[in-house]
Amino acid sequence: MSIPWGNILVILALGAAFIASSWYISRKVSTADDYISGNGKLGVAFGTTSLLAFWVTGNTIMAAPEAAYGMGVIGAIAYSFLGGVAVVAFSPLGKRIHEVIPNGKTVGDFYKNRFDSKTYFFFLIMVFIYIFGLLMTQGIGGGLLLEQIFNIPYELAVILTFLIVIIYASMGGFSSVTGIAFFQVMLIFIVVIVVPPIVYFSTGVAPVYEGMLELAPEKLDLFLPAGILFMFAGAMMGIGEVFMDNTFWQRAYAVRKDKLMSIFGLAGIGWFFVPLATATLAFVAIGTGQAPDQINQVAPYIAEIYGGKFVSWVFLVGVWSALASTIAAILNSLVSLILNDVYKTINPKADDKKLLKTGKWLTVVIGILALLISLPKFLTMLQMLIFLGVINAAFVFPIIYGLFWKKLNANVAFAAAVLAVIGGYLAYFTVGDLQGVVTSGWISFLVCWIGSLVKPANYNWERLYQVGNSAEVKRK
Repeated sequence: MSIPWGNILVILALGAAFIASSWYISRKVSTADDYISGNGKLGVAFGTTSLLAFWVTGNTIMAAPEAAYGMGVIGAIAYSFLGGVAVVAFSPLGKRIHEVIPNGKTVGDFYKNRFDSKTYFFFLIMVFIYIFGLLMTQGIGGGLLLEQIFNIPYELAVILTFLIVIIYASMGGFSSVTGIAFFQVMLIFIVVIVVPPIVYFSTGVAPVYEGMLELAPEKLDLFLPAGILFMFAGAMMGIGEVFMDNTFWQRAYAVRKDKLMSIFGLAGIGWFFVPLATATLAFVAIGTGQAPDQINQVAPYIAEIYGGKFVSWVFLVGVWSALASTIAAILNSLVSLILNDVYKTINPKADDKKLLKTGKWLTVVIGILALLISLPKFLTMLQMLIFLGVINAAFVFPIIYGLFWKKLNANVAFAAAVLAVIGGYLAYFTVGDLQGVVTSGWISFLVCWIGSLVKPANYNWERLYQVGNSAEVKRK
């Protein structure tokens, strides 16, 4: 395959714009705290766009059509339900976080101080596995996108995507990621607004519906069992992902407390329409009998066939922006977690200058590692999302109970997470992938509930409240 240098220049130009913007923003980043959580409280506009830029991922735009292609209309609705409900559900959680641990920085601050060391370290291991898996899905998505639409070899596409993100994310950390997110969201929404209408103007709505009715009538069934299962398993998976993901905890701390409910509510509602819009491209594939080489390429495949060159370019810029914003947010989230919860423990005497320098180097090292594990094509994006969903579901109830119910003790939380992960993956490999997610969630819930009744704790919330307090900080 000859290398299309003109197409590569488009990505390089977009990447250069992100890097230049990051350099400008990073000039104000002077401390490790700035790098981890920014240097100010985000309002509604930047708070909402920051959430959307992270949560509208390569999965959102590439895996949502994959779900619709496999399960039809209910698959599209279920995928939209997955993420939208999860972000809205985080609203009361975020409010509670501000109340009980107002000076925290990461989800690790909660786990370390609410439970014991074994529960905390098991959580860290699982969250690192989850984050690297999520990074891999974004790398795969970027590689497939550039390969499908712009004929850039997969390996070169992955390398190009990660190198650009590593450069701009390492400059200013959280401040750079959230600052650039506003513009990335604008590019993402161009895809939602422009691409599906142009494709349907070309094919017509009625011919697509009639084609589905003739070629795959089961895909129009709103009660398709696989789709219903995916809806409930997906909600559990999405809520677990949001609740345990440090990216959302970072933003809960970074936004203004009085605007938190509005920001997370708007982000959840706004997110709902993105996968729903892009998933409709799969209906065109079904109704016209088109079959991509790989199922998770269905959206760019249809955009290229029925939208022409212009739509292909629009799709590329928007979706690649989504991938870049998510990879950047995940990188910063993981670096913040390691810096705050691991490095400070190993080197407690490190000064602020040392912490800031370490944070930048960690971004580069983790980014390169994520690049390397993204080069092989292990699973489709949706398959990887469901695989990681078993881990996500296992931590939903330890986090909910841990924030709201003082009776949950550390041993029960540990047992709930461990048994849920083990039981979930046993069901995943023996019964079915979605059944594994549901099993994990149910085990987590039952162990937390019954265990807290049998052996209740009496946790002192003051311990969480004092996290991050300096000697002179007084409780109001």
